[in-house]
Amino acid sequence: MSKRTSIGLVALICFLLGVILGGQLPFAYGQQGKTKDPNWLYGLNLKARKSNEDDFTKDTKKFGIEVFKDENTNTYIYISETGSIAAVPAK
Repeated sequence: MSKRTSIGLVALICFLLGVILGGQLPFAYGQQGKTKDPNWLYGLNLKARKSNEDDFTKDTKKFGIEVFKDENTNTYIYISETGSIAAVPAK
């Protein structure tokens, strides 16, 4: 038997053992009990100018940000309209 065939056969046996034994393991649940939904706090509109702009004008780019407070982890969650997310510990 060539080395390539024996390695493939060992890999197939390990995969089948993993499928059989993996089905026998208990499920792991992440959280026990009820969780609270985040509370909406603020809606912010921010302007951001480029490095070559001296002042804010009508053409300055605007970004919308929503702020939530997660009571489960005691953090503030900032979500921008571009899809960026930040989490900051609440004090």
